[in-house]
Amino acid sequence: MKRWMRAVLPAFLLAISVGQIYAFTNFSDPIARHLACGDAAVAKALLPKVQFAFSLGIFFLGMGAAFFGKIVEKNIRLSTIVGTALFLSGLCVTGLGVSAKSMALIYLGYGLLIGLGTGIIYISPVKTMMLWFPEHKAIAAALPIISFGLGSTLSTVVYKGFSAGGPGSLFSVSFLGLYGWFGVGENAGAVARVFRGFAVFYAPAMIASAFLLKKPKVQVQSFGHDMASLGFKYSDLMKNRFFWQAWLFMFLNISAGLCLIPLAKQMMKSPAVGYSESLATAVVALAGVMNGGGRFLFAWWSDRLSRRIDILLFILAISAGVMTLSFWPPVIGLAMLVINACYGAGFSVIPAILADRFGMTDISKIHGAVLSAWGFAGLFANQFAIFVANLFGGYGEGGHGYAAVVAMLVAVYFLNLLNASSLRAMTMAKGER
Repeated sequence: MKRWMRAVLPAFLLAISVGQIYAFTNFSDPIARHLACGDAAVAKALLPKVQFAFSLGIFFLGMGAAFFGKIVEKNIRLSTIVGTALFLSGLCVTGLGVSAKSMALIYLGYGLLIGLGTGIIYISPVKTMMLWFPEHKAIAAALPIISFGLGSTLSTVVYKGFSAGGPGSLFSVSFLGLYGWFGVGENAGAVARVFRGFAVFYAPAMIASAFLLKKPKVQVQSFGHDMASLGFKYSDLMKNRFFWQAWLFMFLNISAGLCLIPLAKQMMKSPAVGYSESLATAVVALAGVMNGGGRFLFAWWSDRLSRRIDILLFILAISAGVMTLSFWPPVIGLAMLVINACYGAGFSVIPAILADRFGMTDISKIHGAVLSAWGFAGLFANQFAIFVANLFGGYGEGGHGYAAVVAMLVAVYFLNLLNASSLRAMTMAKGER
């Protein structure tokens, strides 16, 4: 019971809270409309600048994970408190930035503060979970990562609300959501209050979890082939080929996912696809479930493979296949769901793969260093996808932006498949699992 209270519950609550960062596609349009004072043409022109806040957030998420690994290793409680404070203050600053129509404050809040806070919270429970459940490392590491993937679904539900049942049914439940409470549909400026509402919603669970999360007293350490010394040095890690190819796997897989996830609604509602607003919103909400489900399924699968690293090949082959099918536009909704599952899976399996190679002693530092790929992908991928789409005429009538982005992603997934095959060959040469 102790490991559930000291590891599982706080890991779940922390991760599902900061997973809110992936729901930014819900807020970008209302923020742009508010900044443009309701002018549709100006709002459309401002949208890429608003979406850049998400790119900045993902960049600083990766940087937070990369540079706070040492603090996580030394003091799990301090790192979690710092991460929680940054995340909650970031929500408040973002709301202030929207109210003041200040892109600088929005970038500071959603980009720097929420990004850094999310990165620290993201890596804090991972090693702790693996130490409490050493017999199932992949599943243990995946639990907070799974919860992170579900965070966008929780955020979407809290924002837009939900209803089940109806008149005459035996069971009926309805939740209005922050969108309805603050009247975002009638007044785009009300989205500023939404961010403050999120801060109030997440604060109790995150603060309590920061004090609950604790490493076990007896910590069983394992040592891998490449860096089995307690004298960990980043300079040695930078010379390691396996590290760099694992970094490249994460960079390419994340980049491909981030070409789709932030632009999900825009692509689905484009004339080439023609999804309704309600259908596009439903896909975004379900995508979070698929993200979390993919993290669990592939982590569970990898624990049962004779050679864990083979899971990377399965992830990339499935991704490449579904993107190839997406040249037929109606398939894009299904592709969004599958790519979300495979995107999340990359995050859930990489900690155990790194632990197999490098051992557990400094895994928070090594895992954090690999996650710097997340930061660079966040800064680069979304903006590059927008550039490619606009270069080929955008998503509007007569434009070929949709096909161009799909073709680019197919190429990226096949390139990464070659990279993962090389990683597998290195693992086989070492005789690892």
